[in-house]
This record gives sequence, structure tokens and C-alpha cells, in this order.
Amino acid sequence: MHRDLSEQSSKGEVLIVEDTPASLKLLSDLLTEAGYYVRQAPNGELALWTVQSRPPELILLDVRMPGIDGFEVCRRLKAAPATAHVPVIFLSAQHDTDDKVRGFALGGADFVAKPFQAEEILARTDAQVRLGRAQLALAAQRALLEQRVRERTAELAELAASLEREVERRRASEDNMRLASRVFAATQDAIVIADAQGIIVATNPAFSTISGYASGEMVGRHVTTLHTVQQNTAAYEAMLATLAGHGHWSGEMLARRKNGTTFPGLLSVSTVMGDNGAVENYIVVFMDITERKAEQHLIDFLSYHDALTGLPNRMLARQCFDEAQAAAQRNGQCVAVLCLDLDRFKSMNDSYGAQVGDQALQAVARLLRGCVPEGATVSRQGGDEFQIIMADDAQLSATMAAAQAILARLRAGVQLDVQAIAQAQAGQHASLTTSIGIAVWPADGATLDELLRNADTALYRAKEVGRDNYAFFTERMDADIRAKLAIQAQLRGAIVRGEFEVHYQPQMCLRTGTMLGAEALLRWHNPVLGQVPPNRFIPLAEEYGLIAPIGLWVVDTVCAQIAAWQAAGLGTVKVAVNLSGSQFAHDGTVASVEQALRRHGVPAASLGLEITEGTVMGDPDKAVAALGRLKDIGVAISLDDFGTGYSSLAYLKRFPIDVLKIDKSFVDDVTSKASDAAIALSVISLAHNLNMRVIAEGVETREQVEFLAAHGCDEMQGYYFSRPLAAGAYTTLLREKRMLQL
Repeated sequence: MHRDLSEQSSKGEVLIVEDTPASLKLLSDLLTEAGYYVRQAPNGELALWTVQSRPPELILLDVRMPGIDGFEVCRRLKAAPATAHVPVIFLSAQHDTDDKVRGFALGGADFVAKPFQAEEILARTDAQVRLGRAQLALAAQRALLEQRVRERTAELAELAASLEREVERRRASEDNMRLASRVFAATQDAIVIADAQGIIVATNPAFSTISGYASGEMVGRHVTTLHTVQQNTAAYEAMLATLAGHGHWSGEMLARRKNGTTFPGLLSVSTVMGDNGAVENYIVVFMDITERKAEQHLIDFLSYHDALTGLPNRMLARQCFDEAQAAAQRNGQCVAVLCLDLDRFKSMNDSYGAQVGDQALQAVARLLRGCVPEGATVSRQGGDEFQIIMADDAQLSATMAAAQAILARLRAGVQLDVQAIAQAQAGQHASLTTSIGIAVWPADGATLDELLRNADTALYRAKEVGRDNYAFFTERMDADIRAKLAIQAQLRGAIVRGEFEVHYQPQMCLRTGTMLGAEALLRWHNPVLGQVPPNRFIPLAEEYGLIAPIGLWVVDTVCAQIAAWQAAGLGTVKVAVNLSGSQFAHDGTVASVEQALRRHGVPAASLGLEITEGTVMGDPDKAVAALGRLKDIGVAISLDDFGTGYSSLAYLKRFPIDVLKIDKSFVDDVTSKASDAAIALSVISLAHNLNMRVIAEGVETREQVEFLAAHGCDEMQGYYFSRPLAAGAYTTLLREKRMLQL
């Protein structure tokens, strides 16, 4: 089947297998705009059917799909000869180490974590397509070279036979002699003809071109004077024995030119027999196979090494581990596996470009080789991930020394040597750090896969505690990671299974004692995990890219409840919903809020959005624009946990904030500590001067209520009046119109 012109002119053909329509469209649009011809499959069955007609150059494959999942699709693809060569990049959640191990075992080429980063998708897609094309090109060239050798061998055999016939009939046909002479002169392979005693009687022009010797320099000399590096009498005698028994010998040899340089050659020697059965001539034919050897070497190198850094790749690293493990077992040692991940490497690529990023990776590779003892293996696993395998004693002194040396030398900077760096000078030092996770055989695992999984767990912990350090694997880490993965697995279907519930904590006026509204608080009860606290599952939902649909569900549920209260004649209840940092940064948040308000017929003034200081201060300029759009539709904005972050008053006055919330940590001791009281009074004064209201969180005592009311705080919420209530209980509170006693 011929591809149309649009496909031929694209950067390559990519098949995207993704069951989520939004993700499928996002990836398709991204790669199409980048110049790829994109085919789509919404499930594994359709993907397997699609590749039968025409295998693509690359497959982006979602791991989690209904029906046939991504692992089974990959297994079937790699089992089929027509698609076994097609690289597969798995689309998976971050830090899902078991998925990575399983995916690589099935033949996957790489992993891309969700949520997607456009630069990462394009970089990894480009790399795999280029590598795939290079491998196919090398394979084709190798096949072409092998075909050429077969054809040349056949041609030479035919030439030898032709020369033999021509020698036998040389006195009978002058025309045939002239033809043989032309063939002899025109062939591109060196030909030497010797008599029965081995004396050279003729050479062709190609012999002079290849060896550097003129014909006159060799004619009359014995054939053994042809210069080969292998001066092996036994091998020479074996060749003569083969010639005597079979009339032909061929093999590789290392020859020497007149100028002293050597080259690999393919040598063929044949005998020409006379009518009486005696040897009349020897015909020696050889060809220079330097290019073929170089291409074979390149193919072999790329099969076991990383093309960018020259370090061993994953396959060779596995072999090195097996060797290190066997040696350590004999010597009573252990084997340490170190997994390294450069901290914030993406920012370097974004700031200076891929060229500088590649230079940095090469510099890091050289640095790592200089920090490990002799015999250790440093490999690149892809992207900015490296791996070190080294034998050590039970005290792991060499391992700790290597880890400390790596951290120290990276902090000192790596030298970049490029001609042009945006916003930088050539030859500058780049500041990079790394996080290192370490697992040790046999204590932390019996196989490399187990050690890699546990080292990756330790790496994750090293990043959690601040990066630029190393951590050894412990069983507690494994338990923590498994607990997080269990929460992640259950989170994925929690909305569909109806496990979430919104509770409402009343917000009370400190002047009149009336209920002004509520803060919506998310609660999750899972049949497997039980009641999961928000401070456990919400950070994980943000980390694994699951917070956006949960946040939209909360906004929609709150709007539906406000509409229900209005329909029940309970008036317009104002409810504040917490907005996570990733939701706030998403360009579609404002549109989603507007849609929820319209869908339920709820006035925008009845909905409030709470954001934290960290949310808005990450990108203040973008925050001002987003908050302005929310204010334009009539939504009130509250700044939560004020005073606990790192906000700037210069930026704060630019934000269209309606309410400042005093954090519970200041309210707890507001009546007993002068410093906390001063902070609370400062927040109240600041807010009122900026025309904002103030709400105190976590109010639990009568004394706190009296202090806050006496000093002008507008509202409060906390256990003193009520714990967060389910929708039914809060509805009862609304009907009773219970008030705060001041």
C-alpha cells in the first residue's frame, strides 16, 4: 500500500492509542502541528487491527484502557514480526514504578507521565522516530552490504571460473582472451594471479588502488610476500590444505598497504587445474571491507550504548549487573544500584534549548564516570535519568563516597562548551543538582528489577525531602509508596463510584451572629481504604494529575446544592470552594465555573473560590489575569491561610481579592500569645484598608470569638459553632436559623 503525499512529507507516522477523547485529541493536535502524520485508536482492539494494514513508525500507548490494556497490546505487537520493530512509548502516571518495570520487560521504548508536557511528548517522540529510522536504515544498509558481499562472492566465483576457462582456452580464442582482460582490468576487487609455484604473474588495477603497490613491484615475487598482518604459519598451511582438498579457500584477513596502514579484507583463493589435473595457477581475490566493518561496529555500539553520551544502555547495564552480582557473590560483597534523576533539568532545556541540554547530559555523564571507582558501570536510562552499578563492602563506604562526590561536583557546576547559548555565555558553568536513590543486593532485592524498583522508591523519597541529596531504600519507604499507589488506584474511579461527598462548614457573622454562608470541604469514603483524610488524598490527586476532574465535580456539586436550597425556599446560600494550584493555572477553569453556574441556574454571587498564597504567587502576572476574569463573572475570591506563605504586599494590592482568611495557626493562641494576636490584628487592619473582609478559621473557644469580634474581624468558622456538616445536616441548620451567641 502506497502512502499519500501528505504522509510522505510528514516527520513520521505516529499511532496514538488512548481511550480518553480529550487526551487523544490533545496528543493528536500536538503531534500534527509538529509535522507528524497521526493515526488514532481509542482502544487496544482497534489499535491491533489498525497496525495490520500499515505499521506506524511510533506508537503512543495508554497503559490503562478498558478491554485489552496497553501491556497486552504491546506484548502482541512485539510478538508479531511485522510490528516487533515499532517503538512503543507508554502513557502512564508518574512514579508508577511497577508499570515501568513491566513495560520495559515487554519491550517498551520509553514512558511519558501524565499529565502531559508538550515539550516532553515532542522530544521523546522525535527521539524515538529518529532512532527507529536510524535503526531501520542501518539494518537496510547492513542487508545491502551483505547482499553486496554475496553478489561479489558470486561474481568473483563466476570470474574465477571464467578466468579458468579463459586460461584453458587462451590459445584457442583471442576474442575471449580480450574479454577476460577487460573484466580483469575493470573489476573493483583486487585480483592477483600466481603460477603453480606461487610466483605472481599478474595483478589488476584495483590491486594497485587498494594496496598501493604497482603491478611491476609485485610481478615475479612469491604470493606469500602479499603483506598481511597475520603472520601465522599454521593458518597458512591450513589454507593450502583446504586448497588442495577443495580447490578454494575464503575468509577475512587484516592486510597492510604499502604506506604501512592496515585494513580488513575479504580474501578468496582458488586453484586453476590443467588438463592433466595438476595445478596451473592460483587466483587470489580480495576486497576492502573497511566501511562494512565500521557500519557493523556502529550497529553493535548502538545496540548496547546510548547514542548521546556513549554510556551503556539499559540492555548492557543488565549484563553488567549480572557480572557484578556473580563477582560479588564469590568475593562476599554486595552490589549497590544507584538511580539518579537530575533536579529541574527541564528548566535548563526550556531556558537554553535542547542543544545546551544535550551538552549538559554529556558533561554529567563524564562527571559520573569520574566519581565512581574502577569497575563500576554508569549507564543512561533515558532523558535525564542515570544509573550506577557498583560492588561494595557491607559498610557501603564506597557507595556513600561516590554519592557524596557526585552531589558535591554537580553543585560546583558542569562546564558547557557551546558557541551560542540564549541569555548565557559560551563556556559558562551550569548549576545542576541531582537526587539519588540507592538499593543494595541482596538486602533490598534478589534481581535487578527489584533493586531498580526499590532504588526508584528511594529516589522519590530523596526528592520529597528537598532534592540534591541521596537516600537508601528502607521497607518503610516501600510501604509508603504502596500506600500512595493504593490511594492513586482508588482515586481514579472515585467520582464514578460516587465515593466523594461535600460537607459544609458554616461561616458566621461576628457582628450579628447570623449564618452568612459556608466553606465546602471534600470528604472521601472508599470501601477499600475507608475514610481517607483530605490531607492524604488531595496532594496525591494533584501529584498524579487527578485533581482537575475532582475539582470540577466539587464545583458542580456545590452549584447543584445551592440551586436545591433556593428551590426549597431557604434563600441564596453563599458557598466558598477551594481551588487547587493546578486548577487555578489551567486555562479552562473560568469557563468550567461559568458552565456550572449556567447549568444549575445559580447566580455567580452565591459562589466563592478560595485560593492559597502559593497558588497565586507562583506566577503573579498570570494570577492577576485569571482572578480578573473570575471577578468579571461575579465570583467572590478568598485568599486562604493568609500569612503562612510568601506573598508580596506589592502583588497583593493588585489582586482582586474580596476576603482574607486568618489561618488557624494564628487563631489558636490569639488570646494567649502577643505575637499571634499582633499578626491577627495586622491582617484585620490590612484587609480593611484594602476594602476586604476577614474570616478567622479554626475558632474553637468562646475567648477566641470575643477577641476577634472585639477587634473587628468580620466572620468566623470553626468547631466552636459547628463541625463541617453533610448537605442534609446543613440544610437542617438553615431551616433552624441557629445563630452565634455573641
